[in-house]
Amino acid sequence: MKQQINLEEIIKNMLSRKKPGFQKVDETGEPEEKTSWGISSWWIGLITAVIMLIYFFFALPAINPMSMEFYTFFILALVIFNFLNLVIGKHHKKFFAGVSGILLIGLIVLPILLSFFSGPFFHAKRYAGLIDVEPGTFSEDVSRIRMDQIPIVDREAAVVIGEKQMGQVGELVSQFDIATDYAQINLAGKPIRISPLKYYDFIKYLGNFRNGIQHYISVDMTSQEGKLNRLDRPIFYSNSDLLMRNIRRHVRFQYPFDMFGEMSFELDDNGDAYYITPVMTKRIFLFGGLDVKGAIITDANTGESQKYDIGQIPDWVDRVYPAELMIRQLDWRGLYSGGFINSIFGQRNVTSTTEGYNYNSLGTDIHMVTGVTSVRSDTSNLGFYYVNLRTKEAKMYSVPSATEYAAMESAQGKVQEKDYHAAFPVVLNLNNRPVYFVGLKDDARIAKMFAIVDAQRFETVYTGNTPQEAVNNYLLANAAETTPDEDSLEISITIEAIEPVVIDGNTIYFIQAEGDDQIYVATAKNLGAKVVFLEVGDTIEVLGNPAEGQFDILDIK
Repeated sequence: MKQQINLEEIIKNMLSRKKPGFQKVDETGEPEEKTSWGISSWWIGLITAVIMLIYFFFALPAINPMSMEFYTFFILALVIFNFLNLVIGKHHKKFFAGVSGILLIGLIVLPILLSFFSGPFFHAKRYAGLIDVEPGTFSEDVSRIRMDQIPIVDREAAVVIGEKQMGQVGELVSQFDIATDYAQINLAGKPIRISPLKYYDFIKYLGNFRNGIQHYISVDMTSQEGKLNRLDRPIFYSNSDLLMRNIRRHVRFQYPFDMFGEMSFELDDNGDAYYITPVMTKRIFLFGGLDVKGAIITDANTGESQKYDIGQIPDWVDRVYPAELMIRQLDWRGLYSGGFINSIFGQRNVTSTTEGYNYNSLGTDIHMVTGVTSVRSDTSNLGFYYVNLRTKEAKMYSVPSATEYAAMESAQGKVQEKDYHAAFPVVLNLNNRPVYFVGLKDDARIAKMFAIVDAQRFETVYTGNTPQEAVNNYLLANAAETTPDEDSLEISITIEAIEPVVIDGNTIYFIQAEGDDQIYVATAKNLGAKVVFLEVGDTIEVLGNPAEGQFDILDIK
């Protein structure tokens, strides 16, 4: 029996079939699944752009191919675009398919490969040459420091002193807090730590941002004196601003393509507030050898910024090169000067910086100071590195000595019954010899005593209740080694007061001169019997170094 043909059913089947060649496919050639409720790729791209602008507003990445932030930014953009397209797109495409997948792989693999080929395995000598270190003569280069230049306040103590100052001003403490900067700068030839105030919270920000921040805290590092200072020109651009006057956001939008280093707060010679932003580069291949190539100086009052090349930075600026970067470059120099293989196996002449560093004010510049030791050493230094943080001028002083931490332990041991804690030491030049100056702090983190530790004979410690007393005790004990140098001066002084004191069986004469705040020290051992007959009102010719803070009398004419 023949089957009856239903023409109506055949026609319906033919009409329901999809015509070949008219179905849309994705980048991989696979059929694209279309939905009736999704949005087009153009709208998804726009949404992604808005999200990335918000991300840029908060994260502030450098749009620079030398920066890893650059690749992270575009990887995140690809992820967001594909995710949105998958969830709300009009055309469901395979996740990370086609062009998106290739771009994603490239953005991940490319920086990894370039970082590997930029590493010290291929460029050891170039890493070692990032910082040029000249040999120096300690007794000639490192000036005999004056008493009003010896820094006795570290950052930890500065925080405590600053908080006490804020507590005395009730109307400010309810509206502002102290920022955590406490950067060391030179101001009028003295080392101080400064930190601006910041808005206490969001509500206080809304109530005060129109008038800006009108004060900053300063701590004299030589006297432990804190002070709340009022600025003639208030700070409008700061780290505590929440919108476009946030200093980091402001500088990033001005210079979106530059890589930035650690920003620092400083004052110029007129006492006006500025932010100094190092401009970074990578000098080896594309991803190796981080270094500073310039700086951006931003007026904290007006927000006006100016970029300077590294050789054109104004002299009043103290900090351009980040200290941590200088430590890293010094370590690269010590590690790779003999090549990469030597750094692993032979380790001939391989050195490294010691743990920790401090700052010294020499002239008008801030120098980072750290020890240099053999990689196989534990308690001894080969010498000291001094690095100018404005110019990057670096010198090494070959002075065999104890490490900083060995000196700290020795100083603590001298006063162990008081349970004081040693601050990280400062390297000074006394009698043309390197010594460690160590502050001894109580539980309140304030220096109560001070110690001079001979860097070469670290078991020898001289303490005092004031920096002057500690220095005097060191000079007295080493009076026989004190000799005039080419900087010695011959001056006349009139004795206003003279006091003999017996220390360890030796009679020491402390002399106060008229019109002179310095205390002169004399010993019969060093000067002979004539010192015994000195009286108030006598005028004597003194040969020594009073202008440079040497308080010992080398000779009496």
